[in-house]
This record gives sequence, structure tokens and C-alpha cells, in this order.
Amino acid sequence: MGRFNLIDEPWISVMTNDKGETKEVSLAETLQNAKQYKALAGDSPTQDFAVLRILLAVLHTVFSRFDAEGNAYAYFEVDDQLKQTTVIDEDNIEDYAENLYDTWIELWEKKQFPDIVQIYLEQWHERFYLFDDKYPFFQVTEEMMEPEKINKASPSSVSGKNINRLISESGNKAALFSPKYKSKKNKELLTTSEIARWLITFQGYSGLSDKVIFGEEKYKSSKGWLFDIGGTYLEGKNLYETLLLNLVLIDSQEMQLKNSQKPSWEYSGDDLINWYFSERKIDNIAELYTNWSRAIYINPEIDINKPFEFNIVKLPDIYHQNQFVEPMTTWRFNKSGENKNTYTPRKHQMNQSMWRSFGLITLPHSDTEEQRRPGVMDWLDKIDKNIEEFEVKIQAISMQDDGNATSWVPVNEIHDSLKINDLVLTDIAQAGWLPRINEVVETTKTVIGYTYRTFMEDIRDIRQLSSNHQFVSRSVEELYYAVDLPFRNWLSSLQPSDSKVEQIFKWHATLKKIVNQQAEKVLENATYRDYVGMEIDGEVENIITAYNRFKYYLNKKLEEGD
Repeated sequence: MGRFNLIDEPWISVMTNDKGETKEVSLAETLQNAKQYKALAGDSPTQDFAVLRILLAVLHTVFSRFDAEGNAYAYFEVDDQLKQTTVIDEDNIEDYAENLYDTWIELWEKKQFPDIVQIYLEQWHERFYLFDDKYPFFQVTEEMMEPEKINKASPSSVSGKNINRLISESGNKAALFSPKYKSKKNKELLTTSEIARWLITFQGYSGLSDKVIFGEEKYKSSKGWLFDIGGTYLEGKNLYETLLLNLVLIDSQEMQLKNSQKPSWEYSGDDLINWYFSERKIDNIAELYTNWSRAIYINPEIDINKPFEFNIVKLPDIYHQNQFVEPMTTWRFNKSGENKNTYTPRKHQMNQSMWRSFGLITLPHSDTEEQRRPGVMDWLDKIDKNIEEFEVKIQAISMQDDGNATSWVPVNEIHDSLKINDLVLTDIAQAGWLPRINEVVETTKTVIGYTYRTFMEDIRDIRQLSSNHQFVSRSVEELYYAVDLPFRNWLSSLQPSDSKVEQIFKWHATLKKIVNQQAEKVLENATYRDYVGMEIDGEVENIITAYNRFKYYLNKKLEEGD
């Protein structure tokens, strides 16, 4: 008999008001009352991202089969469990796409999911037990991990303090700033709701430090699909809007139209493991959003008042090349290596503001420029003409690894966001807002990353600090930090009716002021040696000559931008 059904029991943490108050609600309640909640509010941004995709997997599955009134589409058959059993006829693809779009618009206008969502969940109720001996959620049964099926005598074991990414403590090294005390094995304890949230998160961000695989023949193991992507999603003013903005019912490749949705809970653990080892490519969002990186076993009789652990075995990696079924990542075009001439997910960079990758995130696909943006941005373009003007927040989520290719241990979260008017964000015309903002970003990066950097390199040489490799990079990052908030404020202030020329001139004036202030600080702290300088080819090079040259190129660059 199963315990703790995720459909009925509270486990999803949501923010209930602008004061930041939170509470835990069930899966059914989350979807039923999504408009009442501001956002997901779990233990970490990466956890919220993983849980968000589970909610979206439910919605993608339901609304690929039923319209906003709860009526099944006539293009294929649905069985008693509301599972799609036939493939849509190619001749009906265009009509199906129109129906899906109409469904989305109606959902946006109603601000409430129809009863069919709850009916679907009830039909699959038995597959959502966290603890179960037959269909445990996101897990396998004990029989799947028998010694004859794996390459070791027993599967790897992961303790609560390593599953909980707020601690991420190994057995050899204690976490110095742990949110839990050490005595009485408190770090290993997890509540049932925490287990549910961290289980989903672990399937997305696993690493490769564990060693047990299925069989004896080695294969490329997954470290978690979410671990490899530059997570990107759109956030509205409440959870309902966030879910709808990321509900990409019609993707640019039309894969969602031609292939039925296959969330993991519609299959047994045995079926999934066999499927993962077959020569397959993921062709639908629900399967991707519920993909496993590990076969995980939790004893269904577990006592949660005791230290928690689960057992794991590695599963094969997802095919990464041109995996455009994924709408929530930035992309990199590879010009060399094993992925040459293909796109693969591009992770966000630690300590680098999201706006520095503005073009990668917002500019439309271009073969000539080898540019591809996240699919959610294409979707926003498609739906924007049918929804009211509003401020959209672009969220960026990634997980930094330890840099060790043999383990890829998750170590730090990368989380950033940008606010921007939706009509500005979707103005992709040649002289529109998006190309102009991207030009501003590139100019800003050139001023900081080249003009100011060159000035600091000159100062380094004058001071003969060639062995200090951090001096220049640290100075450049300090300037990026000084520019960061003013740029965000400028970007969020833009309105569709604003003069582009005036707004760009305004930002260039702000940028020039900030950069000059940073350079003047260098002058204020100049030493006697800086003024004496050194002789190069018969000419004296000191801090004044370097500063004057910097001012000349700064003014020239910003005048060009205007």
C-alpha cells in the first residue's frame, strides 16, 4: 500500500503573498489554485526550476490531449486513463496546431485550469505515491537493483546531507555553514515533503561521483539533464501566468504536434529503464521534463524520523546535439570537437550577469550568425499579440560543477533575472528594440572588456605587476559590478513608445559617467611610481598618458554608439 501521494499531500512550497510568506500545498492544489500563489518558493532556485517542469509536464500532457473545456481532440484516441493511444494523422497537423493555440489563449483568459487537469491526476493517482512497492514516484522497485543487474554487489547510497543541496556534505568534508546542526545525525534527516522536492531535484542535478551502473558494459552516464543546460524561463505576476508563459504547446520544430506526450509516470520503472537503454531520441516535452538521470530506490517502509538515504544506479545520458525539444535553455553552436556543426545546451556562467548574454537569450534564430535562443522566447513572440502588455521577468538557472571531469559534483547555483516590458522584448524588427538593446549590450561589453581593460593592463605594466594575473580581471569585474544595477534599471524602464535614440544616448551617458568614476579612482590612488612611469621606445609611459589614451578611446567608442 502506497504512502504520501503527491497529488493529495502537501509538499510543493509556494509563496502566498508579496510579504514572502510560504506554505506547502499538494500537486492538485497547486494547479487548482495557481493564480493565488505568487511563485514557487522551495529550498533553492534549482529546486523550484525542477518542480516547475513537473507541473509543466502535467499541463503539456493534459492540454496536448484536451482543450480548455476538457474536451478530447478528435485527431487521436485517448484511453480510460486519459493516455493518448494513437498518433495524429499528418493531414490534421495544421488544424491541431490551431486548436492548441486556441486552447492556450482560452486558458490565459480564464485564469483557471479546467477540471480535466484534476481528472487526469486522479486517473494516474497510483503512480504518484512517494513510498510504494509497485509504482514509486520517480523511482524503481527493489527488484530493479538486484546484484545480477548491476556491476557492483550493491547500488550506491546517498545520504540525506548529500541529497539536501543546502548542505551538500560528503562523508569526508563537513559543510562549514550548514543550515542544520550535526548532532544526532540531524543533517541526514529530511521531512517527507523535502524528500519529494529533493528527489525531483536530484534527478535533474546528479553529477557523476557515484560508480554503479547497470550491467558490466560501460556507457555514457547522465549527470542530470538540468545540470547541463542554461535554464531559462519566463515569470509572470503569479504562478498561473508563469505556468502559461512556459507552456509551449507549439514548438518551432512542431515536434509537440507529431509526437504524443510521454511523462515518466505513465510507464512502469521497468519500462522506463528499458527505454533509456534503447536507441532513442526524446521527441516530446513531457518525457524530457520527467527524465531520470538515476534509477533510485527508497525503501517504501522507511521511517522518516531516522537518517534518510536512498540507493542509486546510473542511467544513460540524453542525446545533446540539436535537442530542440528543450525550450528552456540557451544554446551554443560548436565549431569544433565531437559536437562540431551542431547546437548543444549552453550553461550560464558563474559571476556573469545575465544581461551580458542578452543576444543569446533574446535574438531570433539565425543560421548565418549561428544564433539560437531558448524556445520559450519564440513562444512569447507567438502569443504576445494576443495578451495584454505586461512586464515579464526572464529567469536564468544553472548549476556550477567542481571542474573535475570524473565527478562533476554540483557545488554552486547560478541564478539571475531580468525585468523587461513584453512589447520591448518581442520587438524583433531590424530597427526594433531587441537589436538595438543588443547593440547597447555589446557596446557596454566592449567599453568594459576592451577599453577599460586596456587601461588597466597599461597600469599593470607601469607598476610591473605582470606576475599578478588577478589585477586586471579583478578591476574589470569591479566595473561590471558598478554598471550592473544601473543597466538593469535602464532596461526595465524602457517602454515601447520611448525614443530609441534618446534612451540609448541616456544609457551611454550613464555608462560613461560610471566608467570615468572607476578610472578616476585609479588616478586618486596613484603612487609616485605611477607618475614616473617607464620609458618605451624613447617615450615616457605613465599613468597620465595611459589615462589620456583611455579617455580618447572611451569617448570615441561611445560617440560611435550614439
